[in-house]
Formats: sequence, C-alpha cells, structure tokens
Amino acid sequence: MKTLNINNKIESLRSLSQIFSTANFNKIVRKKDYVNTFERIEKHTTFSNSITNLELLDNVYNELLESYRSEYVYKNALINKKLIKKYSLKNTIALNEFKVGNSIADFVLLNGKARIFEIKTGLDGLDKLEKQISDYYSFATEVYIVTSSKHIQKLIELYKETKVGIIELTQKNSLKEIKPALSKIDLLDHSSIFKSLRKKEYITVLKANSFQIPKVPNTLIFKECLNLSKEIDILDFQKSAIKVLKKRNIENPELLKDNRVPNYLKHICYSLNLSKPEYEELNLFLNKPSNLCISHI
Repeated sequence: MKTLNINNKIESLRSLSQIFSTANFNKIVRKKDYVNTFERIEKHTTFSNSITNLELLDNVYNELLESYRSEYVYKNALINKKLIKKYSLKNTIALNEFKVGNSIADFVLLNGKARIFEIKTGLDGLDKLEKQISDYYSFATEVYIVTSSKHIQKLIELYKETKVGIIELTQKNSLKEIKPALSKIDLLDHSSIFKSLRKKEYITVLKANSFQIPKVPNTLIFKECLNLSKEIDILDFQKSAIKVLKKRNIENPELLKDNRVPNYLKHICYSLNLSKPEYEELNLFLNKPSNLCISHI
C-alpha cells in the first residue's frame, strides 16, 4: 500500500495509527461503525476495493511496523511475546494504562510477581523516565524499559548500576532483553499499592488478612482501610493485592489465541475483553470485502 502524499508520510502514519485503538475497535465490533476507520484509510492511502478488511488492515499495520512504530506496536509485541507466548493466560493478567503513584504504567503483568513495562518508543523522549520508574517501584518489584535502538545506549549508561531491566524492540519486531530486571523491594509502598485497588478489592485484601472492616461513614472508609493496610507486612500486602487484581482477568482467554484473530489485534481484543459473539462480529468484519464497509460512509 502506498501513501498518497509522501511529503506528509509521518502525518499520514500518525493518523493511520489511530485505527489501532480500543476506542476505534469498540465502535467497529460493538456499534458496527466503520466510518472513522475507512475515512482515514481513504484519506492517506491507495488500495484496491477487491481486498478484504483483513488484507487492508494487514497492509496498514505493516506500514506502521516499517515506518511508524507507535506505542501500540510495543504493547502488541508485549501481549503476544510475553503474556500469550511466555506466560499462561490462566495464571497471568495484563493491565493497561495502570495508575501507580503519580504515573501511568503502560503495561503491567501480574502472576506471582508484579512486573511493569514502561514503553519509550523512538518517537518519545526520556525526560519523565526517572520519576516514572521511582513510582513503579512503589508497586512492583521488577521494572523494565521497553524501547527502540535509538535509546538503548543512553539507557544502558543511565541504568547500568540499577536493577532496572532494558528490552529492545528490534527492527524485526522481536523483544530482545538487553539487561535483566532484578527484584527490588525497598521502595514498595502501602499507600501506592492500596490506591491501585478498587473498594471491593481493598476490602477483600483486608478480610484475607484477618481484619474487620471498620463501621464508619462512606466518607471515611477509604482512610480507615488504608490505615489498617499499613499494619500488614509490605510483601504480604503486595501479594494479597496482586491476588485480587488478577481477578480482573478477561472472560474468554482461550479466544484470544484463536488463529482468526491477527496478532496485531491481540492487544485490542484483550483490552476490550470481547465476548464470544463480539469475536464473531470481529471475524465477520475482517472477512468482508473492503468496498462493503466503505458503502456505510
């Protein structure tokens, strides 16, 4: 597929990258709304109406892999190569855009441990990284930076004497571990872990650690429960928190492995937690000739 205006290639690819978002595929699968998708494709590319939506999206995504590796490309690599391939979908969950302290973690894996993966693409700067990593260690024991070759040498120099891990997304789109992450527990923080939990979750954690939930007004329950949580050993508290967070797992993990779902849509499907009928709707959309969808515009 050839971009229409080579002088605006980066601008075009930035726009096309927005196709691969949970918001856009939520519209496609749950509302049968294809307008945004095909408006972008028509504006920025040339293509044949004789191909299917699957072939069309294949071509668009391959353009992104080659010339505009956005954050979504990295998240998709982590879903496919870490969550699906390395760990069990039954025992491990991924959290996307997870608030930790004053930072938002790009990608979190929870099983027996909490691992945070901070993505720094070749399009990103590194100015906020030090503060982000400090926040992440208040919740997780292992922190990785996932990045492009552009930042590798600088990150090696910055973190060679630390326990921070470094992973490169190579030009072949594989994940290459440059530096392993080592466990770090001295910055774990009760308040940070507690604030990552929903009300039902922190109540479950306290009960699991033999605490009675205080009978106080709703306006005080958060503060009182937070104070109680600080009486739990920090490692035990983190372990309990991980256990309840893992209950946020998707409903149909086996369907994520379905070969009909392209690898580049795995992160979207996981984030949307699609039902079986929604997976079927997605497959129907992918197999339609592209001109049928354009007729909706």
